[in-house]
Amino acid sequence: MVFTLLLVGLTWFVWKFKTDGLSRTDLLIGWGIKVLFGVLFMIIHTKIYGIGEVTVDWEEYMEDSITLNQVAYQSFGDYLRFLFGTNTEAAVGQYLSNTNHWSAGDLDLMNDSRNVLRINSLIVFISNGNVYVHILVFSFFSFIGLREIFHAFRERIFYNKRLFWFALFLFPTLSFWTSSVLKEPLMILGFAFILNALFGGLSVKSKLWRFALGFVLMLGFKPYVLGCLLLSIPVFLLGKWVFRKRILLAPLTILAAVVLVFALFSGLRKNVTHRLTRMQFDFINVGRGGMHAYADSCFYYFRTDQFADLEFTDKGVKAKKDLTAKKVTFGMSYPFRDIRLKPGEGPWRVVFIGEACGSYIELTPIGNDFGQLMKNIPEALSNAAFRPTFWDPGGRLKILSFLETIALFLLLAFGLWYNRKNRTPEEKNILVFLITFSLVLLVLIGWTTPVLGAVVRYRMPAYLALFLIAFIGSRPFKFKL
Repeated sequence: MVFTLLLVGLTWFVWKFKTDGLSRTDLLIGWGIKVLFGVLFMIIHTKIYGIGEVTVDWEEYMEDSITLNQVAYQSFGDYLRFLFGTNTEAAVGQYLSNTNHWSAGDLDLMNDSRNVLRINSLIVFISNGNVYVHILVFSFFSFIGLREIFHAFRERIFYNKRLFWFALFLFPTLSFWTSSVLKEPLMILGFAFILNALFGGLSVKSKLWRFALGFVLMLGFKPYVLGCLLLSIPVFLLGKWVFRKRILLAPLTILAAVVLVFALFSGLRKNVTHRLTRMQFDFINVGRGGMHAYADSCFYYFRTDQFADLEFTDKGVKAKKDLTAKKVTFGMSYPFRDIRLKPGEGPWRVVFIGEACGSYIELTPIGNDFGQLMKNIPEALSNAAFRPTFWDPGGRLKILSFLETIALFLLLAFGLWYNRKNRTPEEKNILVFLITFSLVLLVLIGWTTPVLGAVVRYRMPAYLALFLIAFIGSRPFKFKL
């Protein structure tokens, strides 16, 4: 009943939207596509479950959100403190010790996983745990985001406006992941607000509130994507105000500035290298499978082949034999060192346990070496932009992902070639901005992510940027039948 009422209510809102260049029927069809992709998301993750064991994050998010929502019925004050990030570690132990995403990590309001739990826990008040109600709400968020993107670029595309509108909703990676109960719908909403603030024909007031809200949403739900975007915005501003006739000087200037900063400030260089090393290290451990157990001041990481040497109890896990675990410190601390454990030690609370991901690939370790980080750029870009391929590990859906990649880059090549002599300086500047953003994000993902199923999900904003590039240009295009 709640699902039906909510669907009717949100459809009514879509019907009331006014969008230049589109009819109400166009809006409703777009909304219907979003809802269908939400259903598809659930079918794939409950029936098919492919693309190299993508992730079961949605299920864990739902379970943790319901657990968080239940706190409100025990102590509404404590629930509000969880919502606003003012809770204590003791409160986490009291209410949320059995959660997967909340109980691990530091207390931080800008922890994007916890922010998704916060939003979902609020929806639980009306959904009572029905995941399809959550799918509707998150799909509506991303529908507004795609509408914002349409507004931002509708005057700069050389295809028919309606074709561009429907292409946004039928772009598989974009619509699939933004119809989930994960971070992507809210991230894409924030991303779209910022794009419309930068490129839309809006008043100053409209630009300011969109940029501010977009910044908050991206900071709260995908801060690393926001970082890549903020690094790219100076490229756009330089191209607009300084290098209008020589647009390519804008990214080269920013690149030179970044190189100079890293050369002058060795501490910053070491910190960035270390953080990326730690991110890669943690993701490799998860991708290979194994277990992280909480041991007061750190985590112990055990490989899957060490499980036979461990005793699993109601209170956690403890050592049955002498074995060597990897000591993983909290936050971004370094180094990671081996620790020798003796029989009977423990128990330690299990915070993560899993088998090796079916789409796991080996990455060249960064090893806290800035030189190695730079050497890894070609590998990182190749992995993030073009994989999975037919011969990569993973499930059946990797084939669809690879076909999408081929189609996207063919469309990109056509769009760049077709309008190569007809773009205005402003359009060229937007292209350079989007290319810069996509390259930075793809390299970052490739540096740290050894699971191709996760790569497909994480690169979605970069693929969206490449998709937009393929549509931008002044020369009109018409299909010839």
